[in-house]
Amino acid sequence: MFAPDEIGAQLAQIERSQNERNVDVLEEDDLLPESPAAVAECVQQFMRVKELLTAPMLGTS
Repeated sequence: MFAPDEIGAQLAQIERSQNERNVDVLEEDDLLPESPAAVAECVQQFMRVKELLTAPMLGTS
């Protein structure tokens, strides 16, 4: 449905936004801050999705 370069461009944009947000979250003095563990989990989930979307070939079961 989408060309690999389109997917890559969108993932790069999402990753930049996510990195900026993560830095902001970790530096803020909110009353209810997001924990570093929650931020790390979000990053890990994004990396899994990115890996699947950019895989040249997915295996079959």
